[in-house]
Amino acid sequence: MTPSDFSARSRQSLLEKMAARPLDILIIGGGITGSGIALDAASRGMRTGLIEKKDFASGTSSKSGKLIHGGLKYLQQLDFAVIRETGRERDIVYRNARHLVRPIRMLFPLIKKESFTLPTLKLGLTVYDQLAGVRDEERHEVLSRRKTLQKEPLLNPETTKGSGRYVEYRTDDSRLTLEVVKTAAEHGALAANYVTMEELIKDEAGKAIGVKAVDGETGRSYRIYADFIVNAAGPWVDMVRVKDAPVTGKHMVLAKGIHLVFPHDVLPVKESIYFQHKGRMIAVIPRDGCTYVGSTESLYEEDIEHILVEQEEAEYLLACLHAAFPSLSLTMDNIISSWAGVRPLIGEKGRPPSELSRHDDIFYSDSGLVTIAGGKLTGYRKMAERVLSFVCEKGNLLSSPSRTEDIPLTGGSFGSDFHFESSLQELKASKEAAYLPVQAVEEYFYRYGRHAETVMQFIREADGHLMKGEAAYTIEHESACTLMDFFERRTSLVLFDPNRAASSLEDAAEVFAARLHWDPARISLEIESVRRFMQESLQFKQEARQA
Repeated sequence: MTPSDFSARSRQSLLEKMAARPLDILIIGGGITGSGIALDAASRGMRTGLIEKKDFASGTSSKSGKLIHGGLKYLQQLDFAVIRETGRERDIVYRNARHLVRPIRMLFPLIKKESFTLPTLKLGLTVYDQLAGVRDEERHEVLSRRKTLQKEPLLNPETTKGSGRYVEYRTDDSRLTLEVVKTAAEHGALAANYVTMEELIKDEAGKAIGVKAVDGETGRSYRIYADFIVNAAGPWVDMVRVKDAPVTGKHMVLAKGIHLVFPHDVLPVKESIYFQHKGRMIAVIPRDGCTYVGSTESLYEEDIEHILVEQEEAEYLLACLHAAFPSLSLTMDNIISSWAGVRPLIGEKGRPPSELSRHDDIFYSDSGLVTIAGGKLTGYRKMAERVLSFVCEKGNLLSSPSRTEDIPLTGGSFGSDFHFESSLQELKASKEAAYLPVQAVEEYFYRYGRHAETVMQFIREADGHLMKGEAAYTIEHESACTLMDFFERRTSLVLFDPNRAASSLEDAAEVFAARLHWDPARISLEIESVRRFMQESLQFKQEARQA
């Protein structure tokens, strides 16, 4: 089988193409920001390259709350411009990736002694509907205490005063990122994961003209040249900047967020809930037979290569849940997985943490290195547009306007909600689906969209083995290079179905070994890495028992 342009087996040829002749733009970082920039640049006709030192979305872009926010949380800061832009961008992301972005009803209970009152909530949601351009059928409603408790009987009747009910959009952040970079590749971008930028290459005048990069799979070095180099490394942007010059002035300050995952029958909320507890916002989101809860946010100054949920953080979230749902007896033993990550906020010497900026910002060094930092998952497209406008201005380039507003992500080309639903029914009736469980067909459709039928073809070629067929597809069409790529970022099984992940390790490893030529030592290493991840995602439970 000839590997596709985005196959794990095509990485070496992609890197050779990047090094063969200068690029217009080279992006460092394969999270949602870097991927968005790659799509914008490639769709404008620019010769585009992207390198990511680990896997696409392996940093912050797979550790978020997995929501495409409409900007409601910015009401308290009276940040109306952000609400307006975020609401509009949410609609665009939904339109271009209906299979990955799903509207959900969110209940916002009014809690005694918290900052929101019924008048402020009603005013806030009304302003939010107007600024965010919320569709008529998704506009908010305000519920009395009685109706709120009818809607969600698990809420604390002693502290609940009423609620607002509005629409948020849930997504799979890692798959959204992956589909953005895949779409960039379809438009000609050269994108490779597991490639580390070791140093900048500068000319005699000190201008950054390229990078020395090393392929993490083969150890081979490449010199990749580009007219513009964009640092979009998320929490790692300062680590890239320091390879150019000492970091002064604005710098990254990291905020840690955590999420815990419970079986839905243990935390059986009827719909998503967003509540305040002592001023902090906590989201409770049902998904895939589970309910996940997060997040706390605190400044983080430890190892960003290895971020874990700590015991006191898990205990804090359990206490929040007990206050909101006192009839449930949730304990550490109910938690089936967790994830933790950091997001970069922009700080400046002399400014207190309360003044950290949540907005994105562009830095430009004397060497010409362009750095984009901060920002949000929802705003990735506008961030990319701002970067490309900046690059074109600095380079005196004539460029067409951004086209990404009207570019469906790969797998997401559905013209309307009706078209989306009819496509699902057609898939269920297809010959590829005839011998598969209906639940599996729906799972593939919501994960891969238009490409679900191709996934099912791989399953047929694997004699109907679901896991082996899906693993083969992600290797050949989604550049999955490791078992963690597959189990965490391509399928999220280690987060939302860890038992299935654990029982499927050997089957998936067999497929990876055959297609990527792993030896027995590599197979053992890969299996152990997934097992270790699952153990560490619950390490706080062990700490609690030992305390």
